[in-house]
Amino acid sequence: MKEIQERDDRDRNRAVAPLRPADDALVLDSTSMTIEEVTIKALSYIEKKLSAE
Repeated sequence: MKEIQERDDRDRNRAVAPLRPADDALVLDSTSMTIEEVTIKALSYIEKKLSAE
């Protein structure tokens, strides 16, 4: 896990094309969620976005 965190930190802080979410991105932290919970939450985001259009 430490290696992944170090890689992500390098990617976020690099001088050229740093990795960052888009300004309108929705962030879904699935750290403590089951696959089913992630799916339900992601579908909720999608349904909300589609109903707003």
